[in-house]
Amino acid sequence: MSELTLAERCRQGDVLTDVTVIDCHCHMGPYHNFNIPEGGSPESMVHAMDLIGTTACVVSPHLCIGPGYREGNRQVMAAADKFPGRIIPYVTINPNYPLAEIEAEIAHWHDLGRIVAFKIHPQLHGASASHPGYAPVYEYAHAHVLPILSHSWAGDNLGGPAMLAALAAKYPKASFLIAHSASGWQMVDEACAAAHEQPRVYLDLTGSVLLRGLLEGVIERIGADRVLFGTDMPFIDPRAGLGRVLMSGLSDAEKRLVLGLNAKRLFGL
Repeated sequence: MSELTLAERCRQGDVLTDVTVIDCHCHMGPYHNFNIPEGGSPESMVHAMDLIGTTACVVSPHLCIGPGYREGNRQVMAAADKFPGRIIPYVTINPNYPLAEIEAEIAHWHDLGRIVAFKIHPQLHGASASHPGYAPVYEYAHAHVLPILSHSWAGDNLGGPAMLAALAAKYPKASFLIAHSASGWQMVDEACAAAHEQPRVYLDLTGSVLLRGLLEGVIERIGADRVLFGTDMPFIDPRAGLGRVLMSGLSDAEKRLVLGLNAKRLFGL
């Protein structure tokens, strides 16, 4: 193994194949509001992963967080079958549909043994994270000790960190992963407060804002074992997010936890 640090290897352009890198926050396919390179196809995403040494990505298609969660779930399962071990599927639920349909969708993937984790998006679904339609997700994740990634933002009244902490208290065997936790100092404050309150609350680094010292501030407050690497690939280039971690002031041991070892443990990969 190289005696160079991860930052030094990053500077010289190494692809870090000996480092577990799991991108916990990805999408797939086209989206109406962003330019998606190559249409966000599974093939283009795996190619992007290969270029920078990403081991695996956990995916909820744009279709899932938009108008068609059931079809989106089927598309990501097909992508996971095509690229086993590289694309890991979220099961995404839209709470606005009938409860019987939501329960049937979860039962369908349970019967096939395909549920690894859940994704919810209160903002795009236009429903509070406490909406009754999300309850089957929380109940299942609690019963099977699984993670849930929720979109969140500072000052968010639909799925903010404080609301997710309250849900974590109600469903203590589920793990709640707060998306975009390092997107600004206000969000860091809110997300870290939620993590201090509940031991099964985790922070996801996904975001396009790369403030100097922010990542180090998160780790100082809650430790490296509660933070996961994410990029929003394919509509955000994953190289910036990877460089943000590799070139940070964290120790190499902390970087390895953040980049993939925490996600490997949390998602059971």
